[in-house]
Amino acid sequence: MPYTTVDIEVGDGWAVVALNRPERLNAITAEMQKEMEMALADLQAQGVRALILTGRGRGFCSGADVSGLMAARGETVFSSLAGGPAQRLRRPLGSLAALLYRFPRPTIAAVNGVAAGAGLSLALACDIRLAAESARFSAIFVRRGVMPDYGCTWLLPRIIGPARAYEMMYTGRMVSAAEAERWGLVNRVVPDDRLLDEAKAMAAELAKGASLAHEALKYAAQRAMEGRPLEENLLYEAYGQETLSQTEDYQEGMRSFQEKREPLFKGR
Repeated sequence: MPYTTVDIEVGDGWAVVALNRPERLNAITAEMQKEMEMALADLQAQGVRALILTGRGRGFCSGADVSGLMAARGETVFSSLAGGPAQRLRRPLGSLAALLYRFPRPTIAAVNGVAAGAGLSLALACDIRLAAESARFSAIFVRRGVMPDYGCTWLLPRIIGPARAYEMMYTGRMVSAAEAERWGLVNRVVPDDRLLDEAKAMAAELAKGASLAHEALKYAAQRAMEGRPLEENLLYEAYGQETLSQTEDYQEGMRSFQEKREPLFKGR
């Protein structure tokens, strides 16, 4: 279907979802939220094996479109924290990070320019983050007098540890791409003009991998990070290994190892 606030590019087993409001540094609106949800559902249904999230223009995502949300809220921005207008607006917008986090196949954030506020959260919701040299990151919420949302308080400490996460969230300062790499916020930094090519090369490599195994390991790793006990994960790993050993991909993996060649996985 046609989209107005996101661009979709589909390759051989991979796809790029690009936020497309460059004149507003890809700030998130309710319309973009809805289109992103539809795009993620469509690409999952199509069996996409690796997903790239990026932004058009000179920024990844500057956060929520504050002017639009303020207009929608009118005079009562925080009229109630127990079911008022603020909560009704934030719930559907913030849920996008959860949908992206739960996307069953590998996800890559290709961060160009600024990733601030909710834009930072969307990058955090991806499995892997590549940053352009010009990329900058900020949990800018406190500078607007609000607390972080879109899952930032849950995701950021898990990725860079609580001390550095508190520093970012308490101050809202901009973190450079080089510092983000040192902190483990991004996997690696690449030249600006190579960012999307590098992300596509990684996605293409992942798309050739054992997608059923990718799904299973992502499920297990996420739930381990969410606090499941070791013994529970050991049981799931045993179940996953048994289930995957019945697949064509497993047979191909064993056969290719014996034949000393690259496997050709089909996701079956």
